[in-house]
Amino acid sequence: MLGKNVVIVDDCKDYTELIAKKLKREGFSIKSFTAPDKAFDYIIKNGQEVDLIILDLMMPKLNGLEFLATLSERQVKTRPQYKVCVLSDKHDLLEIETAFKLGASEYFLKSEPLEILVEKIYEFMEVSSHPTPDQKKEFISLLEITNIIHDFQLVNFDENNVTLYSREELPIHSTIQINSEKLKKFKQTTMPINCIVDNCEILDERILITCQYLDQAA
Repeated sequence: MLGKNVVIVDDCKDYTELIAKKLKREGFSIKSFTAPDKAFDYIIKNGQEVDLIILDLMMPKLNGLEFLATLSERQVKTRPQYKVCVLSDKHDLLEIETAFKLGASEYFLKSEPLEILVEKIYEFMEVSSHPTPDQKKEFISLLEITNIIHDFQLVNFDENNVTLYSREELPIHSTIQINSEKLKKFKQTTMPINCIVDNCEILDERILITCQYLDQAA
């Protein structure tokens, strides 16, 4: 991941330093800000050199959603190619969906291990050099209406269905959103994919879940 420039924006100094330390070990070049206004000015001036912005949604004076909206307005002509990963303290589906509409590429719950954040960054930035045991496995995040569930592994998908492994059982007919870069490319969208759970098959230590795309459900 050498050469990838990351800007971290979070008013919590301790958490910012924690993320920065973790990502530096992975080979990222880090620029950290606890003041969103200073981060905003830096990105406006250096946006073309930034590869990734990690942005906290809950900040005083200028929250993450306001930050994204204002940034988009200011950079409407230059349109830098950086990705945005938003940080959240809570399972707020509406807030996360709004962040995606404003240009976010991924989200991360602060209660999760930082290893999951690193995996997500490598996935949505499509970096193939990350030393994973099996690079063909795609770990994704899945949002349920009332909760966010993590550590899902995409198995297969086609024009009608999505199959994935889980460690948790989901209710039949529950509505979920799957945030997978491969699946979004397949469906030709930048938004998470809405699906309905058709079947849950309990295996040894995980559960095989079959979903149908919501836009194709009867």
